[in-house]
Amino acid sequence: MRNSALLLASIVLLGCGGRGCSDQVVETIELSDPSVLYEQPAANSPGTLLSLGPHLWEATLDKRGDSAGIHASKVSTSRLVWAELGYYEFQEFGEDELRFEERRVGSDVFRRTSGDTLFQQLPGVPGQTLILQRTLTLWREVVSPFGDQLAYRRQEDTTLDGRAVRVYSLGLAPQVAPESDEVLSLEAAANLAGLAVTPIEVSGLLYVDIETGNRLLAEVEGRYVPRRTMGNLDPEDEVYFTYRESRSPSQLVPTIAAPEPSQRRPLRATQWPLGNRKNSRPVNSSP
Repeated sequence: MRNSALLLASIVLLGCGGRGCSDQVVETIELSDPSVLYEQPAANSPGTLLSLGPHLWEATLDKRGDSAGIHASKVSTSRLVWAELGYYEFQEFGEDELRFEERRVGSDVFRRTSGDTLFQQLPGVPGQTLILQRTLTLWREVVSPFGDQLAYRRQEDTTLDGRAVRVYSLGLAPQVAPESDEVLSLEAAANLAGLAVTPIEVSGLLYVDIETGNRLLAEVEGRYVPRRTMGNLDPEDEVYFTYRESRSPSQLVPTIAAPEPSQRRPLRATQWPLGNRKNSRPVNSSP
Protein backbone atom coordinates (compact mmCIF):
# COMPACT_ATOMS: atom_id res chain seq x y z
CA MET A 1 0.00 0.00 0.00
CA ARG A 2 2.80 2.41 0.84
CA ASN A 3 4.36 1.96 -2.62
CA SER A 4 1.00 2.69 -4.19
CA ALA A 5 0.84 6.06 -2.49
CA LEU A 6 4.44 6.77 -3.38
CA LEU A 7 3.77 6.31 -7.08
CA LEU A 8 0.67 8.35 -7.74
CA ALA A 9 0.31 11.14 -5.20
CA SER A 10 2.10 13.78 -7.30
CA ILE A 11 -1.14 15.53 -8.22
CA VAL A 12 -1.61 16.44 -4.56
CA LEU A 13 1.88 17.91 -4.33
CA LEU A 14 1.52 19.92 -7.50
CA GLY A 15 -1.72 21.38 -6.23
CA CYS A 16 0.02 22.46 -3.05
CA GLY A 17 2.73 24.25 -5.08
CA GLY A 18 5.06 24.56 -2.08
CA ARG A 19 3.60 27.82 -0.77
CA GLY A 20 1.44 28.01 2.29
CA CYS A 21 1.42 24.22 2.56
CA SER A 22 0.81 22.91 6.02
CA ASP A 23 3.21 20.48 7.64
CA GLN A 24 0.19 18.26 8.24
CA VAL A 25 -0.59 15.23 6.13
CA VAL A 26 -2.52 16.04 2.95
CA GLU A 27 -4.39 12.84 2.15
CA THR A 28 -4.03 9.21 1.16
CA ILE A 29 -3.89 8.23 -2.52
CA GLU A 30 -4.57 4.77 -3.91
CA LEU A 31 -2.80 3.31 -6.95
CA SER A 32 -5.10 3.65 -9.96
CA ASP A 33 -2.78 3.11 -12.94
CA PRO A 34 -0.45 0.11 -12.65
CA SER A 35 1.15 1.02 -16.01
CA VAL A 36 3.00 3.95 -14.42
CA LEU A 37 6.62 2.97 -13.89
CA TYR A 38 9.19 4.83 -11.81
CA GLU A 39 12.81 3.73 -11.82
CA GLN A 40 16.25 5.15 -11.12
CA PRO A 41 18.53 5.42 -14.18
CA ALA A 42 21.99 3.96 -13.79
CA ALA A 43 24.61 6.37 -12.45
CA ASN A 44 27.18 7.66 -14.94
CA SER A 45 30.91 7.64 -14.24
CA PRO A 46 34.16 8.11 -16.16
CA GLY A 47 34.07 4.35 -16.73
CA THR A 48 30.66 4.40 -18.40
CA LEU A 49 31.63 7.46 -20.47
CA LEU A 50 34.72 5.72 -21.83
CA SER A 51 32.41 3.15 -23.40
CA LEU A 52 30.97 5.86 -25.67
CA GLY A 53 34.28 6.39 -27.43
CA PRO A 54 34.78 9.69 -29.32
CA HIS A 55 32.02 12.16 -28.50
CA LEU A 56 31.05 15.79 -28.03
CA TRP A 57 29.56 16.91 -24.69
CA GLU A 58 27.91 20.31 -24.25
CA ALA A 59 26.01 21.70 -21.24
CA THR A 60 24.41 25.00 -20.27
CA LEU A 61 23.15 25.93 -16.80
CA ASP A 62 21.23 29.18 -16.29
CA LYS A 63 20.36 29.75 -12.64
CA ARG A 64 18.63 32.70 -11.01
CA GLY A 65 19.70 32.58 -7.40
CA ASP A 66 18.04 33.79 -4.21
CA SER A 67 18.57 37.34 -2.94
CA ALA A 68 20.48 36.12 0.11
CA GLY A 69 23.11 34.57 -2.14
CA ILE A 70 22.79 31.12 -0.61
CA HIS A 71 22.45 29.76 -4.14
CA ALA A 72 24.22 32.28 -6.34
CA SER A 73 23.03 33.18 -9.82
CA LYS A 74 25.20 31.86 -12.63
CA VAL A 75 25.29 31.24 -16.35
CA SER A 76 27.69 28.47 -17.27
CA THR A 77 28.38 26.78 -20.58
CA SER A 78 30.82 23.87 -20.87
CA ARG A 79 32.09 21.81 -23.78
CA LEU A 80 34.24 18.70 -24.13
CA VAL A 81 35.61 17.26 -27.36
CA TRP A 82 36.74 13.75 -26.42
CA ALA A 83 38.87 11.81 -28.92
CA GLU A 84 40.30 9.08 -26.70
CA LEU A 85 42.05 8.63 -23.39
CA GLY A 86 44.82 11.21 -23.44
CA TYR A 87 43.38 13.39 -26.23
CA TYR A 88 40.65 15.93 -25.50
CA GLU A 89 39.74 19.63 -25.38
CA PHE A 90 37.64 21.00 -22.51
CA GLN A 91 36.27 24.57 -22.26
CA GLU A 92 34.16 26.50 -19.75
CA PHE A 93 32.45 29.81 -20.50
CA GLY A 94 30.81 32.32 -18.20
CA GLU A 95 28.72 35.17 -19.62
CA ASP A 96 30.03 34.23 -23.10
CA GLU A 97 33.68 34.60 -22.08
CA LEU A 98 36.17 31.76 -21.86
CA ARG A 99 37.18 31.25 -18.25
CA PHE A 100 38.95 27.88 -18.44
CA GLU A 101 40.43 25.71 -21.18
CA GLU A 102 42.35 22.46 -20.98
CA ARG A 103 43.80 20.44 -23.81
CA ARG A 104 45.37 17.03 -23.42
CA VAL A 105 47.71 15.88 -26.18
CA GLY A 106 49.36 12.63 -25.24
CA SER A 107 51.52 13.18 -22.17
CA ASP A 108 51.15 16.99 -22.24
CA VAL A 109 48.40 19.07 -20.64
CA PHE A 110 47.85 22.70 -21.68
CA ARG A 111 45.71 25.02 -19.51
CA ARG A 112 44.66 28.65 -19.49
CA THR A 113 42.16 30.63 -17.42
CA SER A 114 40.83 33.00 -20.10
CA GLY A 115 40.97 33.59 -23.83
CA ASP A 116 43.48 36.41 -23.27
CA THR A 117 46.09 34.40 -21.37
CA LEU A 118 48.77 32.00 -22.58
CA PHE A 119 48.56 28.26 -22.07
CA GLN A 120 50.65 26.72 -19.31
CA GLN A 121 52.18 23.39 -20.27
CA LEU A 122 52.13 20.65 -17.63
CA PRO A 123 53.00 16.95 -17.56
CA GLY A 124 49.96 14.70 -17.67
CA VAL A 125 49.26 11.48 -15.80
CA PRO A 126 48.73 8.53 -18.19
CA GLY A 127 45.20 7.14 -18.21
CA GLN A 128 43.71 10.01 -16.18
CA THR A 129 39.93 10.44 -16.54
CA LEU A 130 39.41 13.49 -14.29
CA ILE A 131 38.10 15.60 -17.15
CA LEU A 132 35.33 13.07 -17.76
CA GLN A 133 34.45 13.31 -14.08
CA ARG A 134 34.26 17.07 -14.45
CA THR A 135 31.54 16.73 -17.10
CA LEU A 136 29.33 15.07 -14.49
CA THR A 137 29.45 17.87 -11.90
CA LEU A 138 26.87 20.19 -13.48
CA TRP A 139 24.28 17.43 -13.52
CA ARG A 140 24.90 16.71 -9.83
CA GLU A 141 24.58 20.43 -9.07
CA VAL A 142 21.20 20.49 -10.81
CA VAL A 143 19.63 17.41 -9.23
CA SER A 144 21.23 17.32 -5.76
CA PRO A 145 18.92 19.95 -4.15
CA PHE A 146 15.94 17.67 -4.79
CA GLY A 147 17.46 14.58 -3.18
CA ASP A 148 15.14 11.57 -3.18
CA GLN A 149 12.21 13.81 -4.08
CA LEU A 150 13.35 13.74 -7.72
CA ALA A 151 11.42 11.01 -9.54
CA TYR A 152 12.14 9.46 -12.94
CA ARG A 153 9.01 8.23 -14.71
CA ARG A 154 9.64 5.74 -17.49
CA GLN A 155 8.36 6.67 -20.94
CA GLU A 156 8.36 4.76 -24.20
CA ASP A 157 11.80 3.87 -25.61
CA THR A 158 12.83 5.63 -28.81
CA THR A 159 15.94 6.53 -30.84
CA LEU A 160 18.19 9.59 -30.72
CA ASP A 161 20.74 10.22 -33.47
CA GLY A 162 20.35 6.59 -34.51
CA ARG A 163 20.92 5.15 -31.01
CA ALA A 164 18.29 3.33 -28.97
CA VAL A 165 17.46 5.37 -25.85
CA ARG A 166 15.34 4.99 -22.75
CA VAL A 167 13.27 8.08 -22.02
CA TYR A 168 12.32 9.41 -18.58
CA SER A 169 10.19 12.36 -17.57
CA LEU A 170 11.28 14.14 -14.38
CA GLY A 171 9.06 15.35 -11.56
CA LEU A 172 8.68 15.50 -7.82
CA ALA A 173 7.97 12.18 -6.18
CA PRO A 174 5.13 12.05 -3.69
CA GLN A 175 6.56 11.76 -0.20
CA VAL A 176 4.91 9.39 2.25
CA ALA A 177 4.99 9.53 6.06
CA PRO A 178 6.94 6.67 7.65
CA GLU A 179 4.89 3.56 8.40
CA SER A 180 1.81 4.95 6.67
CA ASP A 181 0.30 5.76 3.30
CA GLU A 182 -0.21 9.44 4.11
CA VAL A 183 1.23 11.96 1.68
CA LEU A 184 3.29 14.78 3.19
CA SER A 185 3.41 18.43 2.15
CA LEU A 186 6.56 19.57 0.35
CA GLU A 187 7.84 21.34 3.46
CA ALA A 188 7.20 18.36 5.71
CA ALA A 189 8.84 16.01 3.21
CA ALA A 190 11.91 18.28 3.00
CA ASN A 191 12.12 18.26 6.80
CA LEU A 192 11.93 14.50 6.89
CA ALA A 193 14.53 14.07 4.14
CA GLY A 194 16.92 16.60 5.71
CA LEU A 195 17.08 18.65 2.51
CA ALA A 196 18.70 22.09 2.54
CA VAL A 197 15.94 23.39 0.25
CA THR A 198 12.21 22.99 -0.15
CA PRO A 199 11.55 21.75 -3.71
CA ILE A 200 8.72 23.56 -5.48
CA GLU A 201 8.69 21.88 -8.86
CA VAL A 202 10.93 20.16 -11.39
CA SER A 203 10.22 18.95 -14.90
CA GLY A 204 12.11 17.74 -17.91
CA LEU A 205 13.12 14.83 -20.09
CA LEU A 206 16.09 12.50 -19.89
CA TYR A 207 17.36 10.29 -22.73
CA VAL A 208 19.62 7.41 -21.66
CA ASP A 209 21.64 5.33 -24.10
CA ILE A 210 20.40 1.75 -23.70
CA GLU A 211 23.71 0.21 -24.82
CA THR A 212 26.02 2.07 -22.42
CA GLY A 213 23.68 3.60 -19.79
CA ASN A 214 24.99 7.13 -20.40
CA ARG A 215 22.86 10.30 -20.55
CA LEU A 216 22.76 11.45 -24.16
CA LEU A 217 20.33 14.33 -23.64
CA ALA A 218 18.81 16.04 -20.61
CA GLU A 219 16.55 19.10 -20.51
CA VAL A 220 15.47 20.14 -17.02
CA GLU A 221 13.98 23.16 -15.29
CA GLY A 222 12.93 23.63 -11.70
CA ARG A 223 12.38 25.81 -8.66
CA TYR A 224 13.19 25.50 -4.99
CA VAL A 225 13.52 27.68 -1.88
CA PRO A 226 16.52 27.58 0.48
CA ARG A 227 15.44 26.53 3.97
CA ARG A 228 15.31 28.93 6.92
CA THR A 229 17.96 26.76 8.57
CA MET A 230 20.31 27.76 5.74
CA GLY A 231 19.79 31.47 6.40
CA ASN A 232 16.85 32.21 4.13
CA LEU A 233 14.21 34.42 5.76
CA ASP A 234 11.87 34.85 2.80
CA PRO A 235 9.70 31.81 1.95
CA GLU A 236 8.93 33.41 -1.44
CA ASP A 237 12.62 33.82 -2.39
CA GLU A 238 12.91 31.05 -4.98
CA VAL A 239 15.82 29.75 -6.98
CA TYR A 240 14.96 29.01 -10.62
CA PHE A 241 17.13 27.15 -13.13
CA THR A 242 17.13 25.71 -16.61
CA TYR A 243 19.67 23.10 -17.69
CA ARG A 244 20.48 21.32 -20.92
CA GLU A 245 23.22 18.86 -21.72
CA SER A 246 23.92 16.62 -24.67
CA ARG A 247 26.51 13.95 -25.33
CA SER A 248 26.85 13.01 -29.01
CA PRO A 249 28.94 9.96 -29.96
CA SER A 250 30.89 10.27 -33.19
CA GLN A 251 32.20 7.75 -35.70
CA LEU A 252 35.01 10.18 -36.57
CA VAL A 253 37.85 10.65 -34.12
CA PRO A 254 38.45 14.41 -33.72
CA THR A 255 41.96 15.80 -33.97
CA ILE A 256 43.22 17.44 -30.77
CA ALA A 257 46.22 19.67 -31.51
CA ALA A 258 48.58 21.33 -29.07
CA PRO A 259 48.45 25.15 -28.92
CA GLU A 260 50.86 26.97 -31.19
CA PRO A 261 54.18 27.90 -29.50
CA SER A 262 53.13 31.57 -29.59
CA GLN A 263 50.12 30.67 -27.43
CA ARG A 264 52.17 29.00 -24.68
CA ARG A 265 54.14 30.31 -21.74
CA PRO A 266 57.88 29.56 -21.95
CA LEU A 267 58.84 26.41 -20.06
CA ARG A 268 60.84 26.97 -16.90
CA ALA A 269 63.88 24.94 -15.91
CA THR A 270 62.01 23.79 -12.81
CA GLN A 271 59.34 22.02 -14.86
CA TRP A 272 60.19 18.32 -14.81
CA PRO A 273 58.66 15.48 -16.79
CA LEU A 274 56.91 12.60 -15.08
CA GLY A 275 59.11 10.13 -13.33
CA ASN A 276 61.86 10.18 -10.74
CA ARG A 277 63.30 13.70 -10.50
CA LYS A 278 66.70 12.41 -9.49
CA ASN A 279 66.99 10.57 -12.77
CA SER A 280 65.37 13.24 -14.95
CA ARG A 281 66.41 16.52 -16.52
CA PRO A 282 64.32 19.71 -16.77
CA VAL A 283 62.19 19.52 -19.91
CA ASN A 284 63.97 22.46 -21.54
CA SER A 285 67.52 21.36 -20.68
CA SER A 286 70.08 20.44 -23.29
CA PRO A 287 71.71 16.97 -23.11
